[in-house]
Amino acid sequence: MLPETEQNEVETVVLQYPDVKAAVNSLQLDKERFVQLYAVPPPIGIKERLTEIIRQENTQEGNDLLPEELRVPLSAPAAGKKNGKQVTHKETPIRQLPAAKPSSDRIWKYATAAIVVLLLGSVFMNFFFFQKSTDYKSRYKSLIATKEKLEADKEHQALTSLKETTPVPTEPDPLSNPDFKWTKMQGGGEFAGKSLSVGWNARTQAVYLQAQMMPLAPAGKQFQLWAIVNKKLVDAGVFDTGANVSEQLQQMKAVAVAQGFAVTLERKGGSPEPSMDQVCMSAKIIK
Repeated sequence: MLPETEQNEVETVVLQYPDVKAAVNSLQLDKERFVQLYAVPPPIGIKERLTEIIRQENTQEGNDLLPEELRVPLSAPAAGKKNGKQVTHKETPIRQLPAAKPSSDRIWKYATAAIVVLLLGSVFMNFFFFQKSTDYKSRYKSLIATKEKLEADKEHQALTSLKETTPVPTEPDPLSNPDFKWTKMQGGGEFAGKSLSVGWNARTQAVYLQAQMMPLAPAGKQFQLWAIVNKKLVDAGVFDTGANVSEQLQQMKAVAVAQGFAVTLERKGGSPEPSMDQVCMSAKIIK
């Protein structure tokens, strides 16, 4: 009973949401049960009786099977002579239905009553399905609104997570701040061709790192920055690598004194002591 556009919407929703599909199937079953509830079966044996009447049409036996008000008296055969012999002619009976009979009136009364019942049933079913349709439209709009809200919440959470994982520099633009001394470190051995930059502000002790050309660490491993202080390595924190963070400034642990920096490959989360056999690169600060 819906317009074609709304039918298409309902069919789309049925394919996406099992609950709506179950509700539509239930609605169709209710309609089928309603039709079956008011179905009127034909009288028993009516088919066989009609078949027999048709088969014996224009015979006395078929005429006897008809209701009394529909029977037509069959005329007797007419006699005559032809070529001196007695010949009997059969006349074809002509049946005429009575103009009006009480039984015909009853049939029309029953038919009218049946039509009224069907009309009332149709009004009821239309009202029932209209209520169901309104309910389904409301549920459909509610589902769409819920889906849009979930998508908005998901997008908001993704942006919030990105902001949380991207440190916001506490210094005003460390790249252009003259108080920062930037040191570029080049890798060696298997890390040849890899590089990163470290900026250190001796006044505020702030340290920032930018891993422009650093690969992703192996599974279970993470790169760690160390400050070189009197030929010893002091932990400056772990940092992320890869294309997603290559242009980001990552704030490291504050360092009070540093003559240079070094990078090692440690277990994920960092190590309190450097693995000297895992040194990837190092460089002194140029004054």
